[in-house]
Amino acid sequence: MIRRIQGRVVENRNLHDSMWFLRLHAPGLEQAQAGQFIQLTCGPGLTVPRPFSIWDSQPTEQCIDLLYRVVGKGSRRMTEWQPGFTTPLLGPLGCPFMSPPAGTQALLVAGGVGLAPLDFFARQLAAQGIATTLLWGIESESPLPVAADPERETLSAGLALNHLQRLGVYSRLASLTPRPGFFQGFVTELAAEILQKMEPGQRRHCRLYTCGPEPMMAALAQVAERFALQGEASLEAHMACGFGGCVGCVARIREHGTDHYRRVCMDGPVFPLQDVDWPAADRHVVDPAESRCRM
Repeated sequence: MIRRIQGRVVENRNLHDSMWFLRLHAPGLEQAQAGQFIQLTCGPGLTVPRPFSIWDSQPTEQCIDLLYRVVGKGSRRMTEWQPGFTTPLLGPLGCPFMSPPAGTQALLVAGGVGLAPLDFFARQLAAQGIATTLLWGIESESPLPVAADPERETLSAGLALNHLQRLGVYSRLASLTPRPGFFQGFVTELAAEILQKMEPGQRRHCRLYTCGPEPMMAALAQVAERFALQGEASLEAHMACGFGGCVGCVARIREHGTDHYRRVCMDGPVFPLQDVDWPAADRHVVDPAESRCRM
């Protein structure tokens, strides 16, 4: 059920550079699922609320967590919020990720703050006993604690996210900038490398999930096509209302062989990876090993 409430700041702190963590007391939203989001009012004079993916939910505390990056006037104002500050919000909105069938493993590919819903989803999958790997493309030092992880057959040796490693979720970080412990290259190249190393029978039971910059997700769609895999993508879009009224966030989605325009806020933001009509500028990518993306 969608609720319009006053969210109260419990914690708001800088993680690293422009990345921030925000915990809100938001009764009624604590049952939100990975892939859903909220519309958050950032302050007076900013009449259009901003959409933020939910990074985690805390049912016992009636709280939700957000991971946000400072990119404009609204997010800059958010960095000034102190515990006890209240602001209107609407949620939970959108359709969540769907867990893969039993016996399937999940490969999650995130770019930048696209980590938030996939990190949330990885923890949900781990609780369900589903083998999960998360890859994160980020062009800066990790704002989250990392530690060395022994090399596995299908994963390049390197750093892993501590909180996921404790849950049995394997993770790796990718960056174009040479950095110890990071895979050097695009995160989609790392995904293709991991899939290539899998046994064919194992690979057939893998499902892809992604969220991040559109060029990255378009490149991953090519990876999925190369290996004949299915998956889901969480799309980003400018939104005014968040509940389908303004129809300002449409995306072209292929359904049953026919293209339709669907609202990202209500019909998504999660759509089948293979059904999204990715921009023509990215359709030239044929070999995922040659793909290029921003994260």
